[in-house]
Amino acid sequence: MSKKIAVIDGNSLMHRAYHAVQTPMTAKDGTPTNAVFGFLTMLCKFIEMASPDAVVCAFDAGKPVHRIEAMAQYKAQRPPMDEELHVQFPVIQELLESMAIPVVKVPGWEGDDILGTIAARDEALGYETLLVTGDKDAYQLASELTRIVTTKKGITDVTINGPAEVEERYGVTPAQFIDYLGLMGDSSDNIPGVPGIGPKTATKLLQTYGSMEGIYEHVGELKGKQKENIENNRETAFLSREIATIVTDLDFPLDLEAVSFPAFDAADVEEAFGKYQLASPLARVLAMIDAEPPSREAKLEVAPVLEGDAGAAEVARAVKAGETIGVAFVDPEQVSLFDEGATGAFATDEATVVAVGDDALALLAQVVREGSFVALDVKAELHRVYPADTAEPALVSDGEVLSADGFDLSVAGYVLNSSLSAYTYDSLMEALAASTLPEAETDAERATIRATAARLLKGLLEEALKKDGSWDAYADIDLPLVGVLAVMERVGAAIDAERLEALGREAQAEVDGLTAQIYELAGEPFNLSSPKQLAHILFEVLELPPVKKNQRGYSTDAKVLTELSAIHPLPDLILRYREFSKIKNTYIDALPRMRAADGRVHTQFNETVTTTGRLSSSDPNLQNIPVRTEFGRQIRSCFVPLRTGELFLSADYSQIELRLLAHLSGDEHLVAAFNSGADFHASTASRVFGLPVEAVTPELRSRAKAVNFGIVYGQQAFGLSQTLDIPVAEAREMIDRYFEAYPGVRTYLDETVAEARERGFAETMLGRKRHIPELKSSNGQQRAFGERTAMNHPMQGSAADIIKMAMNEVQRRLLAEDFEAQLMIQVHDELDFSVPAGEVERLAAMVKEVMEGVVSLKVPLIADVSWGPTWAEAH
Repeated sequence: MSKKIAVIDGNSLMHRAYHAVQTPMTAKDGTPTNAVFGFLTMLCKFIEMASPDAVVCAFDAGKPVHRIEAMAQYKAQRPPMDEELHVQFPVIQELLESMAIPVVKVPGWEGDDILGTIAARDEALGYETLLVTGDKDAYQLASELTRIVTTKKGITDVTINGPAEVEERYGVTPAQFIDYLGLMGDSSDNIPGVPGIGPKTATKLLQTYGSMEGIYEHVGELKGKQKENIENNRETAFLSREIATIVTDLDFPLDLEAVSFPAFDAADVEEAFGKYQLASPLARVLAMIDAEPPSREAKLEVAPVLEGDAGAAEVARAVKAGETIGVAFVDPEQVSLFDEGATGAFATDEATVVAVGDDALALLAQVVREGSFVALDVKAELHRVYPADTAEPALVSDGEVLSADGFDLSVAGYVLNSSLSAYTYDSLMEALAASTLPEAETDAERATIRATAARLLKGLLEEALKKDGSWDAYADIDLPLVGVLAVMERVGAAIDAERLEALGREAQAEVDGLTAQIYELAGEPFNLSSPKQLAHILFEVLELPPVKKNQRGYSTDAKVLTELSAIHPLPDLILRYREFSKIKNTYIDALPRMRAADGRVHTQFNETVTTTGRLSSSDPNLQNIPVRTEFGRQIRSCFVPLRTGELFLSADYSQIELRLLAHLSGDEHLVAAFNSGADFHASTASRVFGLPVEAVTPELRSRAKAVNFGIVYGQQAFGLSQTLDIPVAEAREMIDRYFEAYPGVRTYLDETVAEARERGFAETMLGRKRHIPELKSSNGQQRAFGERTAMNHPMQGSAADIIKMAMNEVQRRLLAEDFEAQLMIQVHDELDFSVPAGEVERLAAMVKEVMEGVVSLKVPLIADVSWGPTWAEAH
């Protein structure tokens, strides 16, 4: 009976998977699983493609004794296996065994030899063999019954190679392949071969003389250096061939007639895969026996549903009893004139109340005003009864929004781990309860399930935050900010539409002028937004030297264009064209369309987007308006106070991250420099360059400033050299001088990275953690990113915490002290207000007092406050 047996080279595939899947992945106990995940992905893809009747997996077992005895240097140059990969081998073997895939290891022999032996046994039985490996040595085993499955790229792109494919690719037959390897050698295995013989020469010699023996029989026909090398390295050539020859007669027990696939029990793989949280591979494996993954739906006890007056009475009872009510709203998928509105569910201790449209909003307003509640996104629910557009009536007041007692699940999940891409019911249930929400058929069912799950998740998140030590960061900083941001979003920002329209005309004229100049220099029109067409103009038409390549060809990014601007005017024009086009499309054209019915722009402030703790802004993104270019500043000039007779007031922390570096490092010279009140960058330049402060030139001060901020962001010599456009060696010397001037900083940064590597996270001075799995990556670039992140997070994250605390206190005092002024915008370290002219001095004093006094540092915390008729002039 014919049979197809697949034999997996476990070591080869594990190494490929480890390097292909660089995303950090771990089981609950911290065991890395990226290689295991990649291996299983590749294995499942292969099985789905090839449908083998049986699968066997071979692994190396100890050092290859017979090869090392024959050639001591065999594989001696290979570095030891990364520990992160090493610990995953027992895991993959455990999972293979759960799949009833025989794992074969023979002490002193390599996986290749096991592959070769099984292939020989299969041929004797008339079986077909598929050898799955990334090692080209296996091509010597190709025959009519044995084919080699080779991974080409990543972990899913494979080719199947028989004798014809081997000969087409290498120009030699499988029988000649060991001679090919013996002549050429293999640097990866430290097999020497014959000096000067590469792939083409080896192929040509074997095509002419048939074998290594044939070559030496006709060595007299060869000439020059080639003849000399082959004659002088006869022994090495035959030894190299011997080392590269795969053994096909090892002795190990394996009944090839009995093995079959799939022959596993669903419960076995569910238990093994579940242990390592490999849900996606598990589903693919179970599908091979037409089994469904185990239900992971949470066992939620949804309380009896009440509606109408009975429901309203239950909400009133729960509010009065002080129960935490689970709140969830589901919007109709398609909005129409006949929709009643969103469906809301309110889960109490005794029931789940369901209401629709205005009835649901009335219940929500009551809960916000008087009760305690939990929701996935509290701000989003607040905006149902407190719309961002002031043209729409609010069912609750500013004060009620700010004092609302809501537990925000997404914010809590974010504080627990800011590295996730989303904070949804499913992602939180997966992370905290290893389950998913039950399926629902109607909006009412979906809302009741979510409201019930919200109560469950609140308890789990509260426990997790306290266990993690992150509760204070959530309860004292991020949660109080939810109401503040809701109020800010309703306040919105006013824009001068006429000024913006005039600016648009200027921008269009500039774009048209730049386009004409670019076409003239290029000698032909082309699509300025097409990198491919631009590359054609730059590197083929103008014949400028290409700087770097990417996947699509030669790069035309800003860095490349800046470099090319030194030798031709067109790249600089392209940079200017891009700047004006982006500003025009992103702001000038878009802002007027984004005004709500009240005429204001209402950006959305996001608490759960950045990994650092900083807020982000969207629809529109007011934090990305360029301020370093003149035209960018003109965009800010279009933002004006909310009402006639008011001014735009801006309060901005001065050098907050550098001040935090001084505080956290405790470096006496850095602390003294800030406490002196002198120009900090000039002081740094004085210490770094060994000059009196009065001798520091503007250029030296600029360089010192770049080093100061570079250190905060973990910048290394190469990055600083790019920033200052100086040689790397000079940049390295500047950084070394900086650390000589401020030795406490070097010590602090080194200790911070070491501590983060040990604990897996970096922490702000106020307890906000940032988990950094990249610190344990085997990839040097990822590890370096992790180290820079660990250095930067205590400063940038602490700055984010401080501005949030200031916002909370400023908003409280605006209300408590009856200010008419309103907080409109936050941009990183800056707060912006619309304030009646008569209040401006009092507001400035209050805001400065709050911002400078929100935390106590070893150095002064300085807030610069200024005002003017527009955002641009308030700076």
